[in-house]
Formats: sequence, structure tokens, C-alpha cells
Amino acid sequence: MLRLLVVSDVHAATSSAKRLRNLGRDVTIIAGDLSYCGSIEELREVLDIFASHGPPVVWVPGNCDKPEAAGFEHQGTYNVHGRLVVIDGVEYAGVGGGLYSPFNTPFEMSDEAHEEILRNALSGHVEDRPLILVSHQPPYESGLDRVSGGLYVGAKGLRRILAEYQPLLLASGHIHESWGATSVEGVLAVNPGPLKDRRYALVDIDVERRAGRARLYKL
Repeated sequence: MLRLLVVSDVHAATSSAKRLRNLGRDVTIIAGDLSYCGSIEELREVLDIFASHGPPVVWVPGNCDKPEAAGFEHQGTYNVHGRLVVIDGVEYAGVGGGLYSPFNTPFEMSDEAHEEILRNALSGHVEDRPLILVSHQPPYESGLDRVSGGLYVGAKGLRRILAEYQPLLLASGHIHESWGATSVEGVLAVNPGPLKDRRYALVDIDVERRAGRARLYKL
């Protein structure tokens, strides 16, 4: 059984990050927005904390992180924006940033560019090897992408990739008010909610049976 701690939208909430230290897991996933408003120093501090917990850390930057974070490397962590890594026989691939929005945040792109980045990462995918995807932006019309006004703002290309690749899990974030777990194109998808509001998720996956369960918590 593979246990994952999934957090997102940390926004430099280092006190909440520190409180997760003793939570048992095999891998930590951070689905973007590590910093409050683009600070690389804040991003580094958040990664320092989670790396110090022990388990490997897989992460992508969010729309509120600087574009330079796309290439940021940190010891003990794996930035999978546009990349694929293998940890204990499981593939992790991802895409950070967010889609264009009225808020003009630091790291935004078109839906087409978002899809292309993730497809480039998946060019190294080995068929039949277990796959987990990480995207700050949730998939379109998933229920994890509904803003307070009722509009769905997720990525359509991401939804196509879920249908095509059928990963074990999609970890996302970005839409603070749409935390939850659901099935999208037959794939378990979770938005744990913002860690800045003390929300997180634990996901247990039976890799051999390709079955998983997500549980949502608040500190």
C-alpha cells in the first residue's frame, strides 16, 4: 500500500507545514502555490520543511509562484513540472502554473500550453508502470474547479490526458473553495484544499489492484 500526503496552496504557511512532520506517509505531494506571492525564498523554506520530514517530496509550482520556480531544484525533492520521475517503481509527472485568469498572477498560460507541458513530461511514460499526476490547475468540470460564482475553470487538456493515460491519481489544488475527492474520467482526483487554511489529504493506493481512497482532513 502506498500512502501519500497531498497538500496544495501552502502560501508560505510554514506553521501548518511543520505540524505535518509526524504524519506517516511514503511520499509527500505538493500541488503548487508554495509561496505567498512569488517569493523564491518562501518556496525554498516550504521545501526545506517538507524535505526535513523524511519522505520524498514531489511538487509543482502554482500560479502564485514565480515562473522561475518551474526550473527550481531542491535537495530531497522532485520538481515534476514538465518532468517525469520514478520513485520506488511509481512514475510521477506534472505541470505547474495556472490557466489565464482575470487576476494576472505570476505564472499563467493557455490551456493548450498547459496540456503540452504535461504531454512532454509523459513522453517518458512506460506503459504498465504505475503513474501519478500532479497539476496545480484541476481538470475541467470536475467539481474540483468550480469557483464561488459557479463557473468551472479547470483545464480541458488535463481532462483529456486523464482519459487517455488513466493514472492512479491526480493531485491538484488552486481552487480554494472546491476541495474534495472525486472520480474524473475514471481516475481518482483530489484537491485537498489550501494548507494555509490547514487542509490536507491522505491518499492510500493499492498499486497492484489500481485502487485508491482519499481522505480529507483539517489540522
